[in-house]
Amino acid sequence: MNDQVMPARGGTNGLAVTSLVVGILAWVLAIALACLNFVILPVVTVATMGVGGILYFCTLAVGCLSPLGWLIGTITGYVAKNQIRQSGGEGAGMANAGFIMNVIGLGLTILLVCAGAAMGMLGTVDYSTWLNY
Repeated sequence: MNDQVMPARGGTNGLAVTSLVVGILAWVLAIALACLNFVILPVVTVATMGVGGILYFCTLAVGCLSPLGWLIGTITGYVAKNQIRQSGGEGAGMANAGFIMNVIGLGLTILLVCAGAAMGMLGTVDYSTWLNY
C-alpha cells in the first residue's frame, strides 16, 4: 500500500466560471431580443394592425437584463482575475474571456445609450410623440 497522500486540487475559480456563464447568457439574451424586436415584432405588428406593438413594451424590461448581466460578469471576471493572479489558481483563461466578453457588451450598451441620447437632443428622434396614442 502506498503511504503518499496526494494534495487536493483547488479546481477552477468559481468567479471565473460565473463571469463566463453570465456573459454567454447575456449575449444570447441580447441577440434573441434584437432578433425579436427588429425582425419578428415588426412583422407581427403589421400583420395584427398594430396590436403586436404591445409586445414591444413587454420586451423592454427583459432588455435590461443583458446590461445587468454584463455588469455582473465584468465585476466577477475582474475579481476572479485578481484572485487567480494572487493565489496562482486555475481558470485564468475563463476569467479573461468572461471579462472581455462582458466589457464589450457594456461598451456597446454605453455606446447605444449615448447615441440614443444624442439623437434625442439633436432632434433626430422625437421621443415626445411615443406616448401620444
